[in-house]
Amino acid sequence: MPELPEVETLRRALLPLVVDKTCTALKFYRKDIRFPIPQATLRKQFANQVVSEIQRNGKYLLLQVPNGAMLLHLGMSGHVSLQESMTPQEKHTHATFRFDSKTCLHYVDPRRFGCILWVPKSGRHPLLDKMGPDPFSPDANAKAMKSLAKKCRSPIKTFIMDAKRIAGIGNIYACESLFQAGINPKRKAGRVTLAEWDRLLSCVRSTLEKSISAGGTTLRDFFNPSGDAGYYAIQLSVYGKEGEPCQKCETPISRMIHSNRSTFFCKTCQPH
Repeated sequence: MPELPEVETLRRALLPLVVDKTCTALKFYRKDIRFPIPQATLRKQFANQVVSEIQRNGKYLLLQVPNGAMLLHLGMSGHVSLQESMTPQEKHTHATFRFDSKTCLHYVDPRRFGCILWVPKSGRHPLLDKMGPDPFSPDANAKAMKSLAKKCRSPIKTFIMDAKRIAGIGNIYACESLFQAGINPKRKAGRVTLAEWDRLLSCVRSTLEKSISAGGTTLRDFFNPSGDAGYYAIQLSVYGKEGEPCQKCETPISRMIHSNRSTFFCKTCQPH
């Protein structure tokens, strides 16, 4: 699924296309995706309004207008494509938005786990209110995370993928960051030391920054608005590399299923 770097890549790609521009038309092809689409509200509050900025909150994008923001989430298989007309070009196109004569954004989501919603000017919304800090926020620091994990018996990988604790870290980047930090994904979060938290958060940010710079991870379902795939997959160290030699020690990369997700790690470099 699109992860934080893909969403940030999309945000940056959308900036010159929609910021300081007006959404002159919008059309919906379904009443709901993961949740009902508040079509009447979006037509009243978002249409014919100038987009002032695009914010990213975890994996959510917020297209800000004077009275609030349209919230977009790509779910497991969604993407946004840039087209010259409002006419759907792909199957599973659920909404289209026009910003000028040749700038139409098409929201496509085959599995329908994404969402298009409205967030009022207050910024309060059930999907956002309980989210933890963004990995790049000063609030995501070692002291705060250690305190939050103090009595937690969940594995560290589960902990950092919980958006209520820290927002936006998905499976790929959790595996990669834990490998770079030398921490076993099964390690109980409450037993991670302050120094290890500091190292892990540094690795999280470094891994995400590299991916953002490269344009996101190449996944089958992710494309930026121009139709180009991301290219970070060639730099991955452990994810999807079961049986291949570890880049650090040449031990074959291991894979296990945890919480119904594949976890990749090195038994030698991540012993405990």
